[in-house]
Amino acid sequence: MNTRALNSLMLTVCPVLMILIWMLLEPLILGDIESGLEGRAQVAAYLELNSGKGALPYLINVPATFCLVATMLGIAYLGRSLQGSGAAFGSLSAAIFTVLIAIPIIGMGLSVSAMEMFGDGVHIETAITLDIIAESVFSGMPVFWALGIALLGLGLVMEKGFLPIWIGGLMLVSGLVGIPGVLALGEAGFIIWLITLVAAVASGVVLFMRRAQEY
Repeated sequence: MNTRALNSLMLTVCPVLMILIWMLLEPLILGDIESGLEGRAQVAAYLELNSGKGALPYLINVPATFCLVATMLGIAYLGRSLQGSGAAFGSLSAAIFTVLIAIPIIGMGLSVSAMEMFGDGVHIETAITLDIIAESVFSGMPVFWALGIALLGLGLVMEKGFLPIWIGGLMLVSGLVGIPGVLALGEAGFIIWLITLVAAVASGVVLFMRRAQEY
């Protein structure tokens, strides 16, 4: 399997697996915390929910984080693949996503440490604070994700024929809307982020089909 084939698989499979794990599998297996909680109470309830589950939270969240990182790697490589008039914008997008990859890795490390401390019953308040920091690490990521997607979409639109024009257009529009919207629009902002994932999956499917036609 060459790099192009691997990249198409990352873009096609990893975003879908990530959503399935975090939105369906995790609530189904681990359960949900009580609604209406906010701040430290919400974080404490989440840690309490996971504390009695043994290795199960790790078996769910670690693969999901791997899928998130793989998705970002796939998007970065897609940006670097542009060689024509859209290459500059593709390279900028790739640089942004290459930097963003560090965020889920750091966040996962902090979250794992928080769960271990909470599970041991020692330094409970420190564990809660650590998990709050883990969540805060992600707070700026959606804006730069949207920026990277917008730049990639612009590059794809300019580099005609690399992918169907609607994929580049969808990335460009969702990215531009998402720069202010992913944080300001609440749940609607999350939908915008999902749209960027749909565009990423679509690009992976097209690349995979092209690769299959070469054989």
